[in-house]
Amino acid sequence: MLSPGNALIFSRFALAVMFIWFAAMNFTSVGTSTVESWIAGHAFLSGLSDQASSAARTLGIYQLVAGVLIGAPLPSGSFRRIGLAMFGLYAALALTLMFTNPVWLEAEGGFPAIGSGQGIIKYLAMLGLVFWAASFDNSRMFSNRHSGMRLWSQIVMWAGLVLVLGWIGAMKFTASEAAGIDPLVTTHLAFSWMPPLLGIQGTSHVIGVIELVTVAALAGYWFSSHLYRIGLHLAAITFMLTLSFLVTFDGAWAGDAGGFPALARSGHFLLKDLPLLAVCLALLAETGREGTRRGR
Repeated sequence: MLSPGNALIFSRFALAVMFIWFAAMNFTSVGTSTVESWIAGHAFLSGLSDQASSAARTLGIYQLVAGVLIGAPLPSGSFRRIGLAMFGLYAALALTLMFTNPVWLEAEGGFPAIGSGQGIIKYLAMLGLVFWAASFDNSRMFSNRHSGMRLWSQIVMWAGLVLVLGWIGAMKFTASEAAGIDPLVTTHLAFSWMPPLLGIQGTSHVIGVIELVTVAALAGYWFSSHLYRIGLHLAAITFMLTLSFLVTFDGAWAGDAGGFPALARSGHFLLKDLPLLAVCLALLAETGREGTRRGR
């Protein structure tokens, strides 16, 4: 059975890989264009769009330092917690973009039809993962007085999973989302048989139903450990499948930058599912013999 210790190792790996990879991208034209698009659409920072290149590089240095501190096998938990705190601050600030940028699909009537914000809402679960990972390090610099962190961080991770799977799952019933997943499913062995049989909208409906069923199972967090674990397994499978699009979908890579390992914007979106997979494993570990929710 998965132990919290093993889940913790994978969590640190996932957070470090995502941040270091994103950092590398921020020193390329891909990172500059991505940062520029967010700054240009920002309610308060649009006047700084001509500084996008410098902003991208500064952000890249920040992400690189945090990623190395999280992932490096350092003997002191203090440095690791600094890295986790840096990641948590980044995630919290990223979530504020939901209120400052146009992240809604006007073609679907705006809120709650979410567009570019689909990648932003993933940071809630990552924020919970950061707190959970930090709760295991005891050090002089960060005294682990708040033993409840390991418990309440699970609620944040759970809420993050429900938010992502519920919101994006519901979006699968719109024409815009169906069109968006068309190039992904048609090039993937596990899904390519579905559009000829069900049509792209029907395929989107099926995926949406599975994601909403997963959310319903995750509700077992409050009353049924068995149902809850089913939901976590379904969520983990979902994120493993979406990560596999990095292999099957050419559009995940920036052709202008030479393709792999240069991520396109869709690749950035897909890579964020690596920490979400870590969230699933962390929550599964907490329901095992060594977890805090065993026997509930």
